[in-house]
Amino acid sequence: MSGQETTDKYHLSKNRLEALFDGIFAFAMTLLVTSFIIQPIPASDAGVELPARIAAMQPEFISFLIAFFVLASFWLAHHRQFHFVRIIDPAIVRITLFILAFTVLMPFTTNVSGDYSGVQVAVDLFHANLFILGVLFLIHWWYLVNNPGLTSVEISKQDAVYGMRRALVMPFVSFLGFACSFASPSWSMAVYLLIPLVFFINRRYFTA
Repeated sequence: MSGQETTDKYHLSKNRLEALFDGIFAFAMTLLVTSFIIQPIPASDAGVELPARIAAMQPEFISFLIAFFVLASFWLAHHRQFHFVRIIDPAIVRITLFILAFTVLMPFTTNVSGDYSGVQVAVDLFHANLFILGVLFLIHWWYLVNNPGLTSVEISKQDAVYGMRRALVMPFVSFLGFACSFASPSWSMAVYLLIPLVFFINRRYFTA
């Protein structure tokens, strides 16, 4: 089937899908702050109680920062992958909608992991959310690499391999977080600090 035939049968534009993606990501990243809830404090006690309550919200702040910057990295990854897209077919739409579904879940899993940072099932929801998102981005890239009729330029073997390595980072790190949660649920969140290091190693030592 030619690219023109695909376009004639399916008329969703690339810009329309990108606009939906950007809007939902922006909304999900904004909703992350809903985990910061302080119950009303009498004015006479606020000077004493407010600093203590803010300090007690440290797990929520950590979960928020991790989720925000991870979502930002996913948004950048989508922009990088969509740079190659010329034609939107039903498979790309379905993959994108699955990505958005699990993106919308991020505020919920972030809030749960922040509120119950010492509970394994709570942090594992967060790890699972990011693992599935990472796998979906991996599938998206694999699909583009194996369907050159949908891309604006041919994806070179070097770019394909490098993109696969980048896409594997999040599934690897989130799986590591899941494994670490058996030893310490709260400290398992620290594995996401490895992401910049893994990206640096990938870029520094595994590119020509």
